[in-house]
This record gives sequence, structure tokens and C-alpha cells, in this order.
Amino acid sequence: MKRKDSPHGYARITMARLHISIWRRRRREQLTGEPPEGVHHEIFPPDEEQGLWEALAVLPRRQRAVLVLRYYEQLSDAEIAKGLGISAGTVRSQAFRDLDKLRSALSSAPATHGSM
Repeated sequence: MKRKDSPHGYARITMARLHISIWRRRRREQLTGEPPEGVHHEIFPPDEEQGLWEALAVLPRRQRAVLVLRYYEQLSDAEIAKGLGISAGTVRSQAFRDLDKLRSALSSAPATHGSM
């Protein structure tokens, strides 16, 4: 049986409601007068790029970030280094190693296009 005069129950309910309220305030959209700047990319990659995105998904997070920022977003090494909090030399060496891993993953992947 629930007691309405229980201080512990009141505190639990209050804390839960405050948490939900804060969460809802943070999740709201911020309206602006103009759309954000940037290039629009399709949500789903074309069929010919699907294998590439699947191979990228296997890479660790930072390696994937370096390759996507460098070759897909076309950022400079300095911009990538600043965004990821690493040195430009690390960006270059990771990109070199990551491309090698990506190439080997794509070359070892079985070709699925055109076979039925």
C-alpha cells in the first residue's frame, strides 16, 4: 500500500520529475531565422558506396572519424587535428594506416553486385 505522507516516496517522485523536466528542456529544438550552413548529404548512400560504408563501420571510432573527415568532408589535417584533439602528424599517419586497412577489407570482401 502506498502512503501519501511518505517523505522518501515524495523525494523519489520529485527527483524523477525534475530529471524528466531537465531532459525535456535539453531535447528541444532551437529555432533560428536561417537554415544552418553546410552541404546536404543524402541519408542513405548510393548502392555503389554501400560496401565502403560497411567497411568503414568496422573500423574503430577515431580511425573512421579521420577518414570520413578527410575524404568525405574534405577537411584539412589541421582542422581534423583540432576537432579530434590530436596532432596533424597523427592525423596523417592514422589516415595512411586506416586507408590500408580499408583497402584490404574491401579487397577481401566478396562481390555481391550482379549475382543472383
